Amino acid sequence: MIVVSAMITIAEGKGDEYIAHFAKLAPTVRTDPGCLTYVLHRMIGSPDKFFVFEQYEDEAAIKLHSSTPHFLAHRQATAHLVTGRDVRRWQETV
Repeated sequence: MIVVSAMITIAEGKGDEYIAHFAKLAPTVRTDPGCLTYVLHRMIGSPDKFFVFEQYEDEAAIKLHSSTPHFLAHRQATAHLVTGRDVRRWQETV
């Protein structure tokens, strides 16, 4: 299993707009082959900072996710909102 952590910073005051977009995307992503978890978290005290916790069966599932029409459409629709993104991959060890 591979975990993806995405720390996303949104333009000031636009956090609720980002949540609305993500709420449309998440149910579809969760049905993608190999996707185990796909959840958005909002930082307490910083309403424009988000953490996406993702779990996938393998690299192939991550590649698929990154290339799906629904994910690409989300990226395009939210590009004007995102001011920073730090995405990292983690491998389960124990």
